[in-house]
Amino acid sequence: MARRFVQAGVDVVGLVGRDPERTAAAVRWSGARRAATWADLPPAHVVVFAVGDPDLPAAVAAAVAHGAARRCALWLHTSGRHGLEVLAPAAVHGIRRGALHPLLPFADAAAGAQAMAGAPAVCEGDARSLRLLRRLCDRLGMVPIVPTRLDRGRYHAACALAANGTTALRALVDAAFTAAGGLAPDERRVGADALMAAALAACSERGAGPALSGPVRRGDAATVALHVAALAAASPRAAAAYRVLMQEALALAEGQGLGAALAAAVREALAATGEAGG
Repeated sequence: MARRFVQAGVDVVGLVGRDPERTAAAVRWSGARRAATWADLPPAHVVVFAVGDPDLPAAVAAAVAHGAARRCALWLHTSGRHGLEVLAPAAVHGIRRGALHPLLPFADAAAGAQAMAGAPAVCEGDARSLRLLRRLCDRLGMVPIVPTRLDRGRYHAACALAANGTTALRALVDAAFTAAGGLAPDERRVGADALMAAALAACSERGAGPALSGPVRRGDAATVALHVAALAAASPRAAAAYRVLMQEALALAEGQGLGAALAAAVREALAATGEAGG
């Protein structure tokens, strides 16, 4: 975020970090002015807390304890788990509170900075804070989304399923393609890319139910049983994931009109042990 702010002409006063070497490297890479301390924060119009979810309350408490407060400044965090309540200790100083959660996975800083362009960010705050949050999103190149009411636990779980769940599924897909043999690494990658991208695009355009295809949607229990057995022989974890995901697919298929007899046969195939003749 600091790098994108700097590129947009924002004066980033500095970065406060726990590890001096990592903080210095982040300053160099982002273009921020310097490695800062809590004492440098009072002149700042905006203070961004971009730390791990468990570390956020302590970071806010440390900033408040050092008296690092400019009245009417905006303090915001980037957490998906926490709402505005985590910034409550700052309210006694007249500080505005906000949340700006990028709807992106951040495997590393460079990829995250590039992915921000055009990506959504969920923003929360009072009317004055939201005006500034929208301006900050504009500087980041992000599109602000302002929720009405938000259950943070369920929201963050949905984010984790969307990003981390997809990443974990891709690892299982790659392993299954590798176990199948016959395809070069580049061919396996291209195949997985094509299938997953097309499925996501169809879900976005039509919704998950209408986008569903494949053996479960057709009620092809024999093919589902073959899949269970093949995956069980190669990887019990992949077989377990397949069962869970295909049970969800079966619910979608039934919602799209799959008949009761075919659905029952698929359900039985998914419950099989995966062993020969099982």
